[in-house]
Amino acid sequence: MTQPRRSRLKFNAVIPPLERPLFNKTSIKSRSRQIDTLGDVWQIGESDAVTLNWSFLSRLPEELTSQVKYTFEYFLSGLAPDTVSGYFDVLKKFFNSVDEWESDESVGDQLSEYLFDYIATQRTQNDETSLSSLRHWYTQSHQLALSLFQRKTCQVLSKLKFKGNMKGQDVLAYIEGRSPFRSDELSKLRKALTECCSHITPYDPLFPKLVATWIFVVLGVRPRQLMLLMTCDFAVNIDKSNGHKTYMLNVPSVKKRYTLPRQRFKQRVLPAFLGELIEKQISAQYRDLFSDRSILTQDDQPIFRGTNASERKAKKVTFERFAASPGKDYFAKLPSEVMAFIDEKRVKDGLPALGLKLTPRRLRKTFATHAAAMGTPSYALMELLDHDDLQHVMVYYQLGVSFALKIDAVYQKHFTDHLAYFDGKITLKELVERNNVRTVFGPDSLRKLVGIGLCAKGAPCRLQPPYSCYGCNKFEASNDVSVHQEVLVAMQNEIREKFGDDAPPGFYTVTHVKACSELVERLEVGHE
Repeated sequence: MTQPRRSRLKFNAVIPPLERPLFNKTSIKSRSRQIDTLGDVWQIGESDAVTLNWSFLSRLPEELTSQVKYTFEYFLSGLAPDTVSGYFDVLKKFFNSVDEWESDESVGDQLSEYLFDYIATQRTQNDETSLSSLRHWYTQSHQLALSLFQRKTCQVLSKLKFKGNMKGQDVLAYIEGRSPFRSDELSKLRKALTECCSHITPYDPLFPKLVATWIFVVLGVRPRQLMLLMTCDFAVNIDKSNGHKTYMLNVPSVKKRYTLPRQRFKQRVLPAFLGELIEKQISAQYRDLFSDRSILTQDDQPIFRGTNASERKAKKVTFERFAASPGKDYFAKLPSEVMAFIDEKRVKDGLPALGLKLTPRRLRKTFATHAAAMGTPSYALMELLDHDDLQHVMVYYQLGVSFALKIDAVYQKHFTDHLAYFDGKITLKELVERNNVRTVFGPDSLRKLVGIGLCAKGAPCRLQPPYSCYGCNKFEASNDVSVHQEVLVAMQNEIREKFGDDAPPGFYTVTHVKACSELVERLEVGHE
């Protein structure tokens, strides 16, 4: 009970140091198992191989190395291996910046001095997450009553303001190769993946990579979540009356703090085509299931089985059930490999390469951005993305690329000539002749929304046109019912593209879709 209480102490708390022997434990208890600490390399991984190599800190004074190990023993008792490894990497960079340790001066005083020098030289305008981690390590060590960590240093550290990692910059501003895909790019990608499915058999080495890429696109999951997926997580429900199949997947959480792997799951409904692909993948992967004596049950095997099981065992993966999985690094590379195959085939067929940069992170942000654009509540999106709180998903609801995604198709359709004019490809006279935009309500001084009507708002709109227009009291709609019917169909098709034919009915009754539908109904009645 002592350690949890100390973790909540303030920076200026008075903590008498405790005399501890040099760290000589043969093993320590992590949150999931016993860790062998006899050698320089600690195998701390749970579902994947993660190590702490203390030989990198061999230049430290012996007493300091000992107390650092005591702090990491505390970290391992409650934090995930990747988080602990992150702290270790920050410390390696810090201690490598120290030239030498004086033998005739207090190690604690030198540590404080070197720490402040390092912080002063490493400050940046954007991301100071590593410095914040360094402060947390020092203050936590002080709260554990380790003698080399000083209260006065903690008080000074508490007054420093570090700039966190600005997440979502590639969502708020378009960054080539990193930002979420535009609507036209996502449409091309899905079409290319669909065509790839038609000529790749389940026994082709590329097939599991293609299935994994589809899961990234449709569900927006992380590579580690794919690594943890087991065959028991996949469910097929058959309607006996008509033989219709529905598919579900229990996706394991990997971001819940202080939780071991495969303790929490999020049930996800799969579109029929993706369920069929996963079903084929499992069938092809375990076609020799009952002839392999090393496999006890089909339900407890990874959906994506690797070929390097012996290599992962050599790395001492903690849980044997994950030893057959390829590892998260393998899944991180799959989308780019699939894209390379697609582009190569297109070039052979005389078609231009798509040239899309595919990564799990980019596909995940594309999923989140489009889900927010479709009206998904922030709490629901938080659950879908496996986050602990709402602050990580609010960026997808801010004005930025999410705005550009929605009007991208409108720009491409209605402003092609305007862009050609600004590029110098056509003259102003040609531009005027080509664009005879007809609107029916309001004076010419009002701002035109090409094709659908006029807006009475003088300032730039902070909402999300054109979707937000239909529920806005400043919008004067055109009386051309065919235009609004086209917009309504586009909205409904976009929902189907992003979430499949099995999209929840509530997606079709969100505010902008409902308002557009009601307008279409009124105009249809008026034209009868």
